[in-house]
Amino acid sequence: MEELNKETENVQQAAGQTGPVNNQAQTVNDIVGEAVNQPTAEEQKRERLRKILGDTRIRTDTEVPDLEYALEVDGTGFFARRDIHAVKAKAKAGKTTTLKVFIAALLVGVMFRVKSLMEKPRILFFDTEQNRKDTKGILDDVASMTGLGTEVIDSQVVLQSLRRVDREDLLPLLRQALEDEKPDVVFIDGIVEFVASFNDESESKELIKDLLKLCDEQDCAIVCVLHTNKADEDHQMRGHLGTMLAQKAATVLECKKERGSSVITVSCSESRHEEPTEWSIMFAEDGCIVDATEQRKLQLEQRKAEQQQKRQEAIEKETQERLQKCLTILRDKGGAVSRKQLTEILVKVLDRKRPTVASYISEWLKEKAIFEDSNGLIQASEEFALPF
Repeated sequence: MEELNKETENVQQAAGQTGPVNNQAQTVNDIVGEAVNQPTAEEQKRERLRKILGDTRIRTDTEVPDLEYALEVDGTGFFARRDIHAVKAKAKAGKTTTLKVFIAALLVGVMFRVKSLMEKPRILFFDTEQNRKDTKGILDDVASMTGLGTEVIDSQVVLQSLRRVDREDLLPLLRQALEDEKPDVVFIDGIVEFVASFNDESESKELIKDLLKLCDEQDCAIVCVLHTNKADEDHQMRGHLGTMLAQKAATVLECKKERGSSVITVSCSESRHEEPTEWSIMFAEDGCIVDATEQRKLQLEQRKAEQQQKRQEAIEKETQERLQKCLTILRDKGGAVSRKQLTEILVKVLDRKRPTVASYISEWLKEKAIFEDSNGLIQASEEFALPF
């Protein structure tokens, strides 16, 4: 009976909205109200997209920092912070040697024609291609070029030999090194090792996007080294990875070594801004890396002379062939033909216009390869006449 009375009392309280039951009901209403007022998943997605658009919009009054280049050649800067860049070449064409010059310039301020634009920069170098001895040789050559002691080099250069490291660990290792070392410039000699296949479009896109995020977050320049395709005439970087890198890189430098030459020439194949002028280096007889500006100049002069000679030889060959056709016509016509008829035949045979053919005939007359007799007929001179 007592239990029945309690139940009745509780019901009466609920009906009258009094006491603790009233408070509980109010709490439930509040919770339900908050749930109803929560944005839906679609609304949250829209807000996230709106925030991205707001953060990424560029207005006329948007303040953006000037580009801060790591290096320059003849006054033109390259390898800007917060961007990715590329160095490309055929196999064994001097990519790593070129990177040594970049490191040396960053450490001492200037090396050959390459000048540093940074004050005591920190350098991170990931080598995924060479064995440990050759990787160590990078520091040996830099020390030889700069004359710096080991303490100075080791305090600014973090060199990692990663040839034996699993591919899956390379990007995480790069992230960790960037976080720990806070480098200004990063060189990745062998970026192809970061992907399972350089022809995997999705994987290549993802890697390049990761690198773009990292250089922006860590305020550094990331320079990626990649081979070009094997064909001599093809200077594109390999696979989808090369395509994506070329599209996103602010600067693409190419190292070239002409067949039979020891001169390595570095030129800019693509740039979002002014292209730095080309420069050259080489190994001296003692094995040291030296400036090759003069050697390159002589090389270009020699090539120009050879090209001019080839052009001259081609012109002389064509000239001789034209004369031979003229002499053949004269022989086939019995040894003599009118100038008008000779002109008409040569227009067809040489596929040239009449004024051009007329100039040929005038030149042959001047050189006495042919002559015009008293009857106005053209004949071959005795020295040039072909046998019947």
